[in-house]
Amino acid sequence: MQDAVRVVVADDADGVRDLVCLLLDMEPDFVVVGQARDGAEAIEIVSCTEPDLVLLDVAMPVMDGLAALPMIRRRAPQARVVIFTGFSEQALGEQASALGAHALIEKGLAVDSLVDRLREVCGRAPAPVAASRSTRR
Repeated sequence: MQDAVRVVVADDADGVRDLVCLLLDMEPDFVVVGQARDGAEAIEIVSCTEPDLVLLDVAMPVMDGLAALPMIRRRAPQARVVIFTGFSEQALGEQASALGAHALIEKGLAVDSLVDRLREVCGRAPAPVAASRSTRR
């Protein structure tokens, strides 16, 4: 069995950040190792935790996700970085990709789809239905 994916979640909205962390903590193949409220804090936490996956909001105070992205990639080159945003503009996805993001996921995505998409980005197989989804109704 593979080790759990170590995740840092960066989002300035406490409710969104808490919900995503709770969701990932319910999955046996993810472990949240850090949370950040802005891009600058995300860079610091990534440096300390060396995650496998960084879920990064775009619109945050102090430093936005796109400004933090290149520094996160330098500090944790092994990490997969996913832009997690409420914006759906194609140009944003292209800009994020050019800066080193591995994927862009819209915040409106269904819970199960979000987890499956994160597994896909990390090169992991979907969790068995009985293990992950039967308890989430």
